[in-house]
Amino acid sequence: MDRDTKLRYFGEGESVSIGYVSDPYELLRAIDETMPKDATLYVEGTSIVREIKDFLVSRQTESPREIESGTTWPRPKTFHLPLEGTNLAELRALADHQAGPGVCDTLVVYRDDEVLLWAHDAGYGYVDVAPSVPAETTERLRVALGAALTKRKPAGLLGRLFSRA
Repeated sequence: MDRDTKLRYFGEGESVSIGYVSDPYELLRAIDETMPKDATLYVEGTSIVREIKDFLVSRQTESPREIESGTTWPRPKTFHLPLEGTNLAELRALADHQAGPGVCDTLVVYRDDEVLLWAHDAGYGYVDVAPSVPAETTERLRVALGAALTKRKPAGLLGRLFSRA
């Protein structure tokens, strides 16, 4: 694949659905525990707080891939965080003090020319992984998500509130 080509969301039948994830903090933790450390976390958001933005800018990868945006309007800010070292653990520590939208709207994990994981509405939406992700890794992701993983989206605001209990 040409490095100038945008990496895109999985097409019909091109992914394995993990399920609906109801907690952005658990999603970040599960990504930290299961995704390859030579991959990159793409963080997209329209309301990312300054503390998170500053951290992401300071750790930005030197050669980011262009990713198809999960948000059309307003134009989101985007960041590419290498999963190496303590980067994700430090992001998680900062995120623990923020509301979900203050951290991100969409999360994508990619390596080279391949999207490994896509979470639009991260922490409040479906998570899909590439079929090339080993079955053991996909299962470890499900286990790591634990109670934050449901089969379908809770209905409305009340469904979201009660699903967190």
